[in-house]
Amino acid sequence: MAYVIYRTDTTEIVSEKQYAYSGQIHRELGHAKASLTRIKKKFAEGFAKRKPYSTFRFEGLGLHENGKTGRQAEGELTGEMVEMKIVDLDTYRKSIEATEIVYSIHDADRKNPIKQSVNTPHFLSPSSETYWSM
Repeated sequence: MAYVIYRTDTTEIVSEKQYAYSGQIHRELGHAKASLTRIKKKFAEGFAKRKPYSTFRFEGLGLHENGKTGRQAEGELTGEMVEMKIVDLDTYRKSIEATEIVYSIHDADRKNPIKQSVNTPHFLSPSSETYWSM
């Protein structure tokens, strides 16, 4: 059985490795638990050593003063992380994974919406220039 770690707020899969889509799926539950522990540890270390106007690995998983992450975040980081869970891959794909509606950059009138997973890499999304330039 395979397992993934996902954010409960956005349902995006979280990976300990940067830019490694193959590292997102764990073969054993113990591997997923160990990876989640390492992610939390690296976040705590980065938060403790951070400097003004700089970023650190996994900063995007941190909650800000208004309780949000990403573009909606306001204020300083609180040192807390978003909630993450471990679940088997089949359950995740069938009942948890969210989708988003995007439009092709060639669809100027926005008449043909495209439904894709929130985990679709940017370079594989028809809404990006990178997709069309490959």
